[in-house]
Amino acid sequence: APPILLITGDRELELYGRYEENAYFWRMIKKTGHPDVAIAEMKNHHHGNMPIPSFPLLLEFVRGRSIPRKEK
Repeated sequence: APPILLITGDRELELYGRYEENAYFWRMIKKTGHPDVAIAEMKNHHHGNMPIPSFPLLLEFVRGRSIPRKEK
């Protein structure tokens, strides 16, 4: 299975229960034996204003799992 990164807004600013739903999903994936699943909570951000601030997390996650390209 591919690596999974769950990015959520701040649990105090999101729709009630949204962070907890993601945390439950994260835990269930781990319990089934998925080798690479992570969750990140964007403090001080909600669903509408967290996409752009979350890009560095996404890039770090992908780069940390990418195979370096060979130089020609």
